[in-house]
Amino acid sequence: MKTKFLRRLICFILALTFCFSPLLTASAEGEKKEASYEADCPYIYIHGFMGTDVYKNPSDPDSETIFPPSGDDIKSAVKKGIPSLLRVMFTHDWSTFGDDTIDICNILFGDSFLAPDGTAADGSGVRWEWPSAETITKTSKLNFKYDWRLDPIKTASDLNAFINHVIEASGSEQVVVECHSYGGVILSTYAKLYGTSKLKSCVFNSTAVYGETYNGELFTGNMVFDAESLTEYLKSAFEYSEKEDFFNGLFAFLYKTGITKLACKLVNYIIKKVGMKKLSEGIIPMFGGWLSIWAMIPDEYIDDAYDFVFDYTWKDDPTDRTGLKDKINDYNTRIRPYKTETLKEINRTSNMYVLSRHGYSAMFMTPSWRNESDCTIDVKYSSFGATVAPHGETLSADYLKNADDKYISPSRNIDASTCLFPEQTWFIGHLTHSAGCHDLDEMIMTLLYSDTQATVDTYKEYPRFLCYNEDTDSFEIDR
Repeated sequence: MKTKFLRRLICFILALTFCFSPLLTASAEGEKKEASYEADCPYIYIHGFMGTDVYKNPSDPDSETIFPPSGDDIKSAVKKGIPSLLRVMFTHDWSTFGDDTIDICNILFGDSFLAPDGTAADGSGVRWEWPSAETITKTSKLNFKYDWRLDPIKTASDLNAFINHVIEASGSEQVVVECHSYGGVILSTYAKLYGTSKLKSCVFNSTAVYGETYNGELFTGNMVFDAESLTEYLKSAFEYSEKEDFFNGLFAFLYKTGITKLACKLVNYIIKKVGMKKLSEGIIPMFGGWLSIWAMIPDEYIDDAYDFVFDYTWKDDPTDRTGLKDKINDYNTRIRPYKTETLKEINRTSNMYVLSRHGYSAMFMTPSWRNESDCTIDVKYSSFGATVAPHGETLSADYLKNADDKYISPSRNIDASTCLFPEQTWFIGHLTHSAGCHDLDEMIMTLLYSDTQATVDTYKEYPRFLCYNEDTDSFEIDR
């Protein structure tokens, strides 16, 4: 457990990790139709970013993973990092400290770097074999696995082949698909390139189709550590822990006594002294080379991010990255401008559902930390366009005066009417990005196998606004 948390913490510091995945259960209440489902075609799950281990040699059963970092790699990084930090405190040699930071990044993540053209280096990849045709039926539940570092256009091609395999083997004409997080990027890319005729229904479960704000900010050099934001984020990380009260008390004590503020001040001082360019030279080689990250940078940041990575961070690097640039530009040309159009086409030809989670501040190390999120993806993006107040605040009185109350969340901070599909979008409070549970699965499967397009008014268990109750370990209607 300590190793898992240390891995998370390191990934947070370097910008791209996800939240704890507590197991939850849910309950139901209300007056509408009872939820139930009967599978009549195969189900495919598309996992999100970092959803599958990546191996140095997938064909070797004894191969080590290259992501997440191994315990030995973490120990080596700590062993190098602590003396480096102590040394710079006395020498103030920030240039050497910056070089050490780059070395630490290489120790932790160097094996997961892609080749300069954006392809997998040295044969690395995921370990997965397609299920044989004779094992696939119309009631099969299947996972689509993929190397989440790679070009989403390439992964969408693999998904197309897999869907064709499943359909042919099962004798079904269509499949139902649940996509989570970055999996939404894969599914929408597939739909744009290969059409929607084979999709009976789709659930976009907390997806990054429109990106993640913190990706955009970090890829444009906007990094800042703030005591309040760090405290909020740490509290959310331990929300479902057995020692939640202890940690909340600890974080509150550290904040009130100024220790957290002092720590953030120190980190900001280090960032300033080392320089964003030097830090980015340590971080960008991995994250900047992953095509998946580029696909999750919001539209409004993409041009500045491109300039920051290629014309600033790598300005003096002689490495030929033409292949990487071509793949980024291919996605930006063929997929990015058509995301909304593609989602509308999925909705036109298939049953379409959107789940958005909320109740948390956004990534703590960025200026946008006050955005309402599920700890990873902003609600405005995962809901495909809801109007949302900053975390801990409500929509203005003037705004609410002119709003339709049926679309306003009980906490008065979300207006669902501006979503792309307002009647097919559910908001779940206090459920973190990666949390899963039996009853959430039941909700998703009920929606996927509905004979007709269900809405927020179809099932009594599933009104527009739901909320997870930690004390009862269940869903309740948000009131």
